[in-house]
Amino acid sequence: MSTGFGGSGEQAQHKTLDDLRRERGEGWQWARAQTDECPQCGLHPGAMERACLGGQLIDLAGSWRAFLLSADDTSLRTNPAPGVFSPIQYGAHVRDIQRVYGDRILLMLREENPVFPQFNPDEEAWGAYNQLDRGALADDIAAQARRLAGILDELQPDDWSRTMTRDGGGDGVYQFTVAGLASYAVHESHHHLLDANGTLQPTDF
Repeated sequence: MSTGFGGSGEQAQHKTLDDLRRERGEGWQWARAQTDECPQCGLHPGAMERACLGGQLIDLAGSWRAFLLSADDTSLRTNPAPGVFSPIQYGAHVRDIQRVYGDRILLMLREENPVFPQFNPDEEAWGAYNQLDRGALADDIAAQARRLAGILDELQPDDWSRTMTRDGGGDGVYQFTVAGLASYAVHESHHHLLDANGTLQPTDF
């Protein structure tokens, strides 16, 4: 069972996860998921009714549960290539994104345009994700989806346009609205489920 991201050879061993991901390159700025249709998975949550976003998160959590509980355990915990997450790591990432975005939206409601770093767990954390209990992770994804959906349900009309800035350093500085961050969370859950179950179609950008 693979828990790391490096390839063979001494040079690969010195490359970080971020190095490998940048080398792979996705060709599309993920922050655009708040406003644009994803050219790879086809989802366009920014065009959805805002009242539907929370329900989308909860529905996707159910799909994640079905996948996690039925997947082959070895495949679930194997990184298929350097810089590519294992299916269970994708699931843990979705859980974490929902938690972090919920926290950020709550702060956005209290502060004017707060600035956040890019959420970026270290490689030790990513390795630990491969050891997670699949049932517990499914429960956690559902709990975080319900929490974030609950936060969205309580928003007032003007709240959706409140902003934050994400400073990703070398990966760029982007501004998000509450609506954009909620849309981004829906996209992450949908897109990474396709990554995890192997049904995401390759796209040339």
